[in-house]
Amino acid sequence: MKYSIWIVPPEPVFSQIKKIIDKLSKKYESPLFEPHMTIVGNIDKDLSEIEKKIKILRSNDKKLELTLGPVSFSTTYFQSVLVRVNSTAKLMKLNLDIKEILGLENNVFMPHISLLYGNHNMSVREEIASSVHIPTLSFTVNEFIITPCTDNPSEWVHSAVIPIG
Repeated sequence: MKYSIWIVPPEPVFSQIKKIIDKLSKKYESPLFEPHMTIVGNIDKDLSEIEKKIKILRSNDKKLELTLGPVSFSTTYFQSVLVRVNSTAKLMKLNLDIKEILGLENNVFMPHISLLYGNHNMSVREEIASSVHIPTLSFTVNEFIITPCTDNPSEWVHSAVIPIG
């Protein structure tokens, strides 16, 4: 089984984003899912190996501060409409460190939290993105979540939770 490593925003940011996801999912008949930012996905390793390496990597680190950026859209199903997470040196280094410790290829990392999944045409995606307004929200990341990496959001259970620091 393949896995993903997520950051799930804590309250109250979680609920604010979840309300938007729920509203858009209902209106556009798309899957419901938990608000999250995938740090690294498609990890084809044993869960216990991922846990062990991430615990070693993050055991001495301090909390991670993140801030939401603009709402946008993309060309892929799982990034139909999204809110960007502002890049910081610490966040980008975290992504690189996780890939390195797990022996993964350094592919493109665009920090974001998806708001809507689907194969909507580009003009619909643009219209939705321009209609969603999220205030500038910041939050502290306290943990990583490891979930199965599948195409079905209903299967995205928390397989492991790893505290930071």
